[in-house]
Amino acid sequence: QARWDEVLGRIEVEGGTTEQYRTFYSCLYRSTLFPRKFYEIDKNGNILHYSPYNGEVLPGYMYTDTGFWDTFRSLFPLLNLVYPSVNAEIQAGLANAYRESGFLPEWASPGHRGCMVGNNSASVVSDAILKGVTPEEDIATLYEAMLAGRRKVHPTVSSTGRLGHEYYNTLGYIPYDVGINENVARTLEYAYDDWCIAQVAKKLGKTNDAAMLEKASQNYKNLFDPETRLMRGRNADGTF
Repeated sequence: QARWDEVLGRIEVEGGTTEQYRTFYSCLYRSTLFPRKFYEIDKNGNILHYSPYNGEVLPGYMYTDTGFWDTFRSLFPLLNLVYPSVNAEIQAGLANAYRESGFLPEWASPGHRGCMVGNNSASVVSDAILKGVTPEEDIATLYEAMLAGRRKVHPTVSSTGRLGHEYYNTLGYIPYDVGINENVARTLEYAYDDWCIAQVAKKLGKTNDAAMLEKASQNYKNLFDPETRLMRGRNADGTF
């Protein structure tokens, strides 16, 4: 009872019906189920985790079982506002994931999993840094991880890193006719993620990075078709 009160009592609501209270707190409870803790505390009080990325037992935090494509818009902003100490651990775990695999996860279960599109770890990491949640010692690593993710894709898990980065970083979009599925969705996601990283670059005083990223964040415009007034797949030669 004390644990439930501690977690769910972070938010107090009033003015509703009993049924509305049940709905609200049931939803809040479900919001705390994932990501899962993937670390233990040894007899000496040390934080340890088994790394799903390299198979070693290492010091520090690790969380798993979450897909950022689903959660970057709502769950992680909620964690920053209501459970910042938990998201601080999650961010430390993301820094460890990068150290152990060379990538930030996009869908961890428990390691890198091929699912969904986008590079939304950038949004999750940026939001925490900008809101002062991320442990100070992990900020530089996580910033490096976000920049690294713009220029590569995991060799076996195409949803980790940026599939089509070579096109996106040169043409400003992922073409329709190069064999990469969800090319429009990927381009739009990457542009938003670049905007997120740009905000961190500004905060850290990295003006050259910020200017480059701000420019890249406008890449969504490259897929707007003025004839249909919709975002459309565009071929490598520029034609719709």
